[in-house]
Amino acid sequence: MTNSQKLAVRLSEIRQRLNEIAGLDDDGMTDEVRAEADRLTAEYHNKETQHRAAVVAEADEARAAAGEFNNDDGAGEGAEVRALRGRVRIGEYVSAAVEQRSAEGAEAEYNAALKIRGNAFPLSLIAPAPVEARATTDTDSQTNQSGRWLDRLFAGTAAERIGVTMESVAPGVASFPVTSTGASAAQRGRSEAAADSAWTVGVTELKPTRNAVRVVFNEEDAHRLPSLEASLRRDLGMALAEGVDRAIFLGDAGASETTANILGLNTAAGVVDVEVSQADKILGPGTLAAFTGLIDGIHAMGFGDLMICTSVGAWRLWESTIINAAADNMTLAAFLRKAGVTWSARGEIETATDDGDWGAFIGRSRGIDGAGVAALWEAGMLLRDPYSASAKGEINLTLSYFWNFGLPRASNFARLSFGA
Repeated sequence: MTNSQKLAVRLSEIRQRLNEIAGLDDDGMTDEVRAEADRLTAEYHNKETQHRAAVVAEADEARAAAGEFNNDDGAGEGAEVRALRGRVRIGEYVSAAVEQRSAEGAEAEYNAALKIRGNAFPLSLIAPAPVEARATTDTDSQTNQSGRWLDRLFAGTAAERIGVTMESVAPGVASFPVTSTGASAAQRGRSEAAADSAWTVGVTELKPTRNAVRVVFNEEDAHRLPSLEASLRRDLGMALAEGVDRAIFLGDAGASETTANILGLNTAAGVVDVEVSQADKILGPGTLAAFTGLIDGIHAMGFGDLMICTSVGAWRLWESTIINAAADNMTLAAFLRKAGVTWSARGEIETATDDGDWGAFIGRSRGIDGAGVAALWEAGMLLRDPYSASAKGEINLTLSYFWNFGLPRASNFARLSFGA
């Protein structure tokens, strides 16, 4: 059984159990069952992302085995890149940057395989590494400190949970075609010709825009805390990942030129808008109606096809609002879950539920792979500059890479807001 098949089986088991929980009466909906539902919902979203990745990976492997990716020497390009990746070290890229030279050896081969030019490094290498427990010496107090370095906490990344595809792209403009109209099938009689029909194919083009984050630290701190620089590099990588995820939801208009701005799901054209009024936001049927309206039988055939990421404000409202205190003390969240609606929350979207505030972003999952794309150009840049502020004993670390976000088929996505 392949990995994707195993994940599909587990997804089916989770759906079955969530349906069983949704059918429980009020007496059966205990705190333990609610906790189980929350845990299963979170697991479902994670397994769903893993399943999509496994399907793509297995398809690539099948095509490689069939020779689609073969080089002249018969070796699969994907296998070659994977083998090189196991040999490269980010430390070599940092050393090359410090010595103002190009990467050499396996690192140079890896860049060439990924078609990265110049003294850059692949962004796939900056995934956050496990935090190691290590001893450090504080030279100010002459005491040894043993323990774990606590990284900064970021809001959880959630774009993939609503179906946005993260895709590495080669140098140049990335284009994503989508068929928007075409022929309809119809019965024909003997010798009757099929009707002519025009096919419409749209292309979403994404050009690279730069995302960057920078940190300055003192050489004294680097000597006092031996793990400082490694932790700062890890922090920079996590900051960029979280910033990209946040921009997918809320956009980023902080650039000095309009072409460098990111248009997020909050303002993108073609995204389906649903609104819950202030009166309905505390009522089960009124809130449920917003999600019911997203079931069109095309993009979504049931609540199971809705991948929902709520704001913290909406999550708190639903979990803490009793919709019928006199009868059953059911919360709004319990009402929605009983109907079959599930969700997870992401920080930094919104904490209030006033007029105009965002409540949730939703991916409608039928045919969603590639409907929303975060394109990532592999050539990143990590610059370590000990020279510019050397008189003050300061070191500058700057991490930047190029990316963009687009919606080849925006109708797969929806946004819920609170109205007046």
